Amino acid sequence: MATASETLVSPRQQLTSEYDRQRLEDVGFMTCMTLVLLGNYSQTGHFGGPLAYTPYNVAVHLAGPKLGGLRFDYRRPKHPYSDKFMLAGGHCIPTCYALWMVMGQALERRYQGTGDKRYYVDPAVAILPIDALGFRRGAGAMKTLLQDQGLADMPLFAQAKARGIKALAGHAESVDMTNDVNGGPSGIGIATAAGKAAFWDVAGASMEAPKIIAFEGEFAMTEGHAQELKTQALALKIGKRLRVMISDNNAGIDDALIGGVIDAKYHAYRLVEQWTSYGWNVFTVADGNDYGQVVSALKALEDSDPGDRRPVVLIGKTTKGYWPAAVGGTIPEHGKQVVGYPSHPYAMKMNSEYFVALARTFEKRYGVTFQGIADGPVKDNRDRLIQYKTNIDIVMSVLEKNGLGDWLADHLVEVGDSLRDDLPLRISASVDPFLDDRLRVKNLPVEPEKVTVSNAVSGATKDVGITLFRKAGEVAGTRRAISEIVKWLNYVTGNRMMTIAADLSESINLEHGSIWGHYDPETNPLGTRIKAAIQEAGNASTAIGMVSQSAALDPDQFAGVWAISGTYGAFTPLMYTPARVWSQQSQDSKFRMGVLHILVGHSGPETAADGRTHFGIFAPQVWKLFPRGHVIHLNFWDYNDVAPAYFAAAEIAAREAKVGIITLEVARPDFPVADRSTFADTDLLAAAKGFYVIRDFAPGQPKHGYVITQGSSSTVNLVSQLPALEAAGVNVKVVAAISEELFDRQPESYRNSVLPPEALYDLMIVSTGTRRVWPLKAVGPLTDEYSLTSDWDNHWLTGGLEPDVIAEAHLDAPSILAGITRFAADRDQRLTRQRNLLG
Repeated sequence: MATASETLVSPRQQLTSEYDRQRLEDVGFMTCMTLVLLGNYSQTGHFGGPLAYTPYNVAVHLAGPKLGGLRFDYRRPKHPYSDKFMLAGGHCIPTCYALWMVMGQALERRYQGTGDKRYYVDPAVAILPIDALGFRRGAGAMKTLLQDQGLADMPLFAQAKARGIKALAGHAESVDMTNDVNGGPSGIGIATAAGKAAFWDVAGASMEAPKIIAFEGEFAMTEGHAQELKTQALALKIGKRLRVMISDNNAGIDDALIGGVIDAKYHAYRLVEQWTSYGWNVFTVADGNDYGQVVSALKALEDSDPGDRRPVVLIGKTTKGYWPAAVGGTIPEHGKQVVGYPSHPYAMKMNSEYFVALARTFEKRYGVTFQGIADGPVKDNRDRLIQYKTNIDIVMSVLEKNGLGDWLADHLVEVGDSLRDDLPLRISASVDPFLDDRLRVKNLPVEPEKVTVSNAVSGATKDVGITLFRKAGEVAGTRRAISEIVKWLNYVTGNRMMTIAADLSESINLEHGSIWGHYDPETNPLGTRIKAAIQEAGNASTAIGMVSQSAALDPDQFAGVWAISGTYGAFTPLMYTPARVWSQQSQDSKFRMGVLHILVGHSGPETAADGRTHFGIFAPQVWKLFPRGHVIHLNFWDYNDVAPAYFAAAEIAAREAKVGIITLEVARPDFPVADRSTFADTDLLAAAKGFYVIRDFAPGQPKHGYVITQGSSSTVNLVSQLPALEAAGVNVKVVAAISEELFDRQPESYRNSVLPPEALYDLMIVSTGTRRVWPLKAVGPLTDEYSLTSDWDNHWLTGGLEPDVIAEAHLDAPSILAGITRFAADRDQRLTRQRNLLG
């Protein structure tokens, strides 16, 4: 009797379409042999997983679009309208390197033989056999590898003359040929897939193209990020545009899943039911290493109903450690096949017995003979490189047999030529709306705006109010301004700022940034508020997937969306890992991508009013853990700080590819908007400069030092004590710290007017943050001793009402007055102690 899950699995008909199965199998065996050579001579990398994926990989790249394979152009692998391939199981990258080498060699061979430009691939784009030497090596080492060994002029290495040797990383990266994701650590790669698919719905592409095909293993699908994908993809209604292919072999790195991590007695732990229970459209194949079954499954996925908005997953039983010539679990003329988790690393010595046994099956199949493999490990590095490249070339010589190379080159050209530059879209592919001058700080509307917008899909019109600035005395906290800046972005860009923040979107004030409400690809495609569950990592990953796509044909142009995800500050570290991987991907990208925004909502000690679990002072500091200049972090204290500081950051991020992330830290409480006419810097747009002066030194009086203030309650309470400080004769300069990254970009004259270099040794900090991470770098040695922060006693606060929490944090007005007074009174002593330290 069929189980409940089996009745939910979609049927897969026997394939009747013709395809070149023997060609796929030959290319697949070449791929397997090449990836094993990479591990053998580099003595590093992964073995079993890449082999298990190879039939998937070859079929997806070579079956052809009509059979559900990729529509892509090897000559232009990053074409925006190509189908997206995601090797989410990043350690399995050797199968891709090997296949791309075979493809690159086939095209180069054909071009050299015919001179026909259709076969030409820019060597800087192609991955070629010479690049085998760069497997898991750094780019620096590759610059002189051949010269150091006296091999630069040897004909065997002539391919390196064109553009050197590429360094091939140990895990998949988005810069790799057709791959579109940084695959690793586990779960991170696949988690962005829903966002990548949703982008093309937002852009207005038909369901047929582009599609996203993502590879992952069942072990990585236990990761939280990957689990959250299941919900998010269904919420986005992305349908068959997303096709996840699971390599199901019950094998991880150090253990099996069933019978290892999960006791075999738990019969209900079934992979298929885990996906059917989430509502996905599930397909299965009994043998994911059989080309016939894999291609027929790809065709079934392709033929599934485009109106069915369930995302698609194919679960195929595979063998970790698969080998094309294995028979019944044995390697002919050798013995037992190495499979399962023991096959995970490439753990064999160079030219080991098992490697030689695998190589002999390839030799026998194709009538070739590898050089030197029977002589044991190669001791000399020069000889290793010669034997390495010689045997890689012997694999490539199979392209000369039975017209295989000609077929492969012609097939790649045919598939590539089917990719067009005129994909019909709802958005413009030649205009970056985030460069609109209305988004520049100097052009922001100071008064509340009432704008009329029309819906290009439904034809509806509506009036929308946008308030970027408020009058002094109005009661509104910084979080209230978040929906307004998002709304202004959507008004100017035509609904290109997506928000993804679970069902606390209202709480952290993202909800009303959407002009047309909740996004739905069928009923409301211009909505920008993405429905989502409470799943911080998955929501951030979805945002990353969306901003990592562009419809622009020009790689220097961006035509896509920006996105913001957020949650309470205490829980934003759940978003950090996908954001960190994104930052690396953004840095290395050869084409412009969008900007990820993280709203660090309800930060500061105030949120401990909910409970100590919500104490938001330490957790938000993860957003400083990036290389300088890659992230712009904004920490607002007043409503009128938000728009100028944010749009100053947005101006930079829209024009500098290095800045891939903007983080916005806001607190929960509502306070009266500050009266800036009482400040030393009365400029309404002062926050755009990063730091600005609230109170300057009183002229003609002894100076008592600098006070840097950051955060809502801390700054509001400090400002309330300025009259008392003045009455007590305390002459300090008070500086609001909104963003060090923005401040660092100001002219030196401005920076020195606010904080001259000597100020670093004569300052204290008042902050709702912690003494662990200051709002500016290189502060003096006594800063900690005099500063006021929420972790003053190195204990967790006990919670309570907001006034109770602030008082316990010693950031109430009396505590701030006492702390600054002490700081000022001790100035001579402070400076003397520092001089003595230097002495």
